[in-house]
Amino acid sequence: MQLHHYYIYYPVRMGSEADLARCLYNTQADLANETGVLGRFLCRADDPWTWMEIYENVRDVERFEASLARLVTQHGLERFIEHGGRRHLERFIPCA
Repeated sequence: MQLHHYYIYYPVRMGSEADLARCLYNTQADLANETGVLGRFLCRADDPWTWMEIYENVRDVERFEASLARLVTQHGLERFIEHGGRRHLERFIPCA
């Protein structure tokens, strides 16, 4: 079975970091309960207002993406994104 790895990055509103971190912890906990995929998040070293979520070793892409989309909406993650910004989702697989 092919494993997929997700990298999602976006600009965050200044001053919302602590609230966003709490929201991400809750979102990722719910996602792990639903899909078994443990997520983590980082901020960019040279730009602390660019954050990245990482989800590795995803087996069921359809289930994972559906759960992630629903939980992002349910937890209101979009409210932390800088005006005019958006979540960029990229999916990678191991090279042959």
